[in-house]
Amino acid sequence: MFYALFYRGKKGCMMIKRNSVSEKILERGAESLKDWESGNATLDDCLEQLRNENGCEKSAVASLLFEYFRHKGFIDSLIRKHARRGNVKPEMRVIVACTLTQALFQTGIVPQSAVNIAVDYVKRRYGHGPGAFVNAIMRSILSSRDVKNVPAVSFPEALREKWLKQFGRETTAQILSFYASNPPPAFRVRGEGIPESTLAELKCSRIVSDELPSVFRFYQTADTGAFFRQNWLEKGLVYVQDPATSLALSLLEGEVSGRVLDACAAPGGKTIMLSDLAGERDLKLTAADRSPQRLRQLSVNLKRAGVRARTVQASAQENPFSRESFDLILADVPCSNSGVIRRRPDAPWRYQGKRIAELTLLQADILNSLSGLVRPGGRLLYSTCSIEPEENAQQVENFLALHPEFTLKRQALFLPSEIHDGAFGALLVKHTG
Repeated sequence: MFYALFYRGKKGCMMIKRNSVSEKILERGAESLKDWESGNATLDDCLEQLRNENGCEKSAVASLLFEYFRHKGFIDSLIRKHARRGNVKPEMRVIVACTLTQALFQTGIVPQSAVNIAVDYVKRRYGHGPGAFVNAIMRSILSSRDVKNVPAVSFPEALREKWLKQFGRETTAQILSFYASNPPPAFRVRGEGIPESTLAELKCSRIVSDELPSVFRFYQTADTGAFFRQNWLEKGLVYVQDPATSLALSLLEGEVSGRVLDACAAPGGKTIMLSDLAGERDLKLTAADRSPQRLRQLSVNLKRAGVRARTVQASAQENPFSRESFDLILADVPCSNSGVIRRRPDAPWRYQGKRIAELTLLQADILNSLSGLVRPGGRLLYSTCSIEPEENAQQVENFLALHPEFTLKRQALFLPSEIHDGAFGALLVKHTG
């Protein structure tokens, strides 16, 4: 959700005047990219860390990272082609990747300056030899015919082929047209505390579609600065989230009460939705997450929203709760994120067969663990931000085959569109007898 809060695009990037700032942008971009490549962080994690920093360069770093992933396939192919024997040390590869992104896709710095800044930085930090390497490979690439026809975006071919078989040519082309489109920030208005006239004055427009549940009010803002200056988020009047987050919750048809568990709750957007759906009904809400850091952020978000909930550090696979102790459980499980390609251009590049196999096993384990916590007659709500059948409908089919005590009540799939991300939801009901 944070890309549009930083990213200014090619035409709007800040002009770089001081080498110290330029080097800091390069350094932070390379560090973030290294973290991503290690598998320890997503692009969302990198941007979240940037948001919490005070440096004036954080917007430019976010823009750099977004553009790199938007063109990752093309940039990586250039590095492989022009490096001797195709080998580049990891710390040099991320620096070259960031420098190429600046030189080819950002107007805030001219290509020659980007190269000079990178070479000076590498020489000072790593020595003359690495600096000479960066100089040689950058000049080789920028003087080659390879950069004469730069593609608008690049997308992993394996995932494209999978979608062609899965959705067909027309639907796949439509999905890919929204890739890395970086739409304006979307947010949900809670209650009636903000008049429509005020929203209109601040260039906030209602997101309307027959696909979206009418019970929630989503908007997007054309003026991010004005939106955040209102402090609506701090006052609990809004929550920044994509409309697709409402898909699974809409399957409940407003029926939320009793003992409810959000088993993978952080950062809290769907927990707050559950509370809002319950309204004045009796609700005993528990929000659990296995990460202490994410749990702290969850607590902050719930307090800000005025939502009363017990927070528990617990894994959804090995939970500490009693059997058949909940009327409703939301399982918003870890997934491939293949539905959120509008704002997360790194998601397709993390899509690998081995990783999907690991994720589907994890999802199945979570569903199996949580199923025992649902009381007879209770409900289990399964949710992902993936559009892959093996994580969605097939996962539900496999679960039902192993758990005949459950029945599928309803399910729904959103594909990425101009106004929302992709998502999946399935509502499962436990038999009473």
